[in-house]
Amino acid sequence: MSAERPRVSVLVPSYDHEEFVVAAVRSVLDQTGVTVEVVAIDDGSRDGSLARLRTISDPRLHVLAQENRGLSRTLNRGLELARGRWVKMLPSDDLLEPGALARQVAQAEAASAVAVFCLPTVVDVANRPLADPAPQAWFDLEASDTGALLRALIARNPLCAPGALFDRAVALEVGGFDPSLRIAQDYDLWLRLLARGEGRLLPERLVRVRWHGANQSAAVTPASEAERAYVVVGALRRYGLDRLIEHFGPGGRVGLAAALVGSGLREAFPFARALLVAHRAAGGRIPPQASLQPLLSEAPELIRPGAWGGVGDGGGTVGSSAGDERGRGGPGGSRGGDGT
Repeated sequence: MSAERPRVSVLVPSYDHEEFVVAAVRSVLDQTGVTVEVVAIDDGSRDGSLARLRTISDPRLHVLAQENRGLSRTLNRGLELARGRWVKMLPSDDLLEPGALARQVAQAEAASAVAVFCLPTVVDVANRPLADPAPQAWFDLEASDTGALLRALIARNPLCAPGALFDRAVALEVGGFDPSLRIAQDYDLWLRLLARGEGRLLPERLVRVRWHGANQSAAVTPASEAERAYVVVGALRRYGLDRLIEHFGPGGRVGLAAALVGSGLREAFPFARALLVAHRAAGGRIPPQASLQPLLSEAPELIRPGAWGGVGDGGGTVGSSAGDERGRGGPGGSRGGDGT
C-alpha cells in the first residue's frame, strides 16, 4: 500500500462478484483530482473474486480476505483501516464515473458537510441503462441540503449506498455501521451522520449501480421492513422530534406527522399522533390531507371540533408524548450476515 496518506478511502466489500470486482476497483484507481486508496475486503466469496482482486498490482490497493462476517462488520473493518479523511463504500458490482471523487470532495469541503450524496445511473449486468425505469425513479431524489435530505429519509431511503461520501472520523464517532442490520445499515448511518452535521446532495450521476436481480435491497420483505422501522424509530429518538420539526417549515408538526404516516411504518404512528396532539393543543387545525388518513381513521378524536378535539391530557408537548413510545418490530440481537 502507498505510504502517501490518501484524501479518500474507498471500501470495496467483495462477495461473489468475480465478473465485476476488477472493474469496480479499476473505476476507483482511475479517479483523478484526489489521492485515493482502495481497501478491498473479500467477505468469504465462494467464487474467484479473491483471486481476481489479487491480479491487480497497484500500491494504492490493499486486499484482505476473511471468513464471511456480513456487510456491516466488513465495512466497519474497512473504516478502521481507512486512512483518508473521506470514505466511500463501493459494492463490488458497482462503478464510479470518472471524476466522481473529486466532485464530491470539493462539494463536501465547500459546504463543511459530514456527507455528500450523488445520483446514480442504474445499469444492467452489461453496464447498459436498465430497461425497467422503477429502480432509477426510486433513486432520483430532488434534494439539496440537510433539511431536504431528512424530509426524504424519514419516509424512505432514496439514497444509494455508493453515492455517499462521508467523513470517516464522524462515522466512527457515531458508531459506524450497525452490525445488527443486514440490509438497512447504510440508511441508519446516513441518519446518524445527519444528526451530527450538514449533508448535501450533488445532483450529478457519479456512480453506476448494477441491477442484476440479486441485489440485497431489491425486494421488500418482513425482515427489511423490520429493519426500516428500527432505523426510523431510532432516528426519531436520537434526533428528537423538536429538531426534526425545524426542517419541515411552517406547519412543521403536521408535515413531519404526514411524513411518518406516509412511511407506512406502524411503529412511527405513535410519534405522528403525538405531533398532531401537540399541534391541536397549540390551537392548530389538522388539515384533511390524504397522507394523514391512515392515522386519522384510527384516531378520529384528533379532528373532532372543540378546543382539544377530544384529545385528553398529556398531549401538550411533543417530547413527553413521543418519548414514552417504544418502537416495535425492529431487529433484536446482533445478526451475522450470510453475504454482502
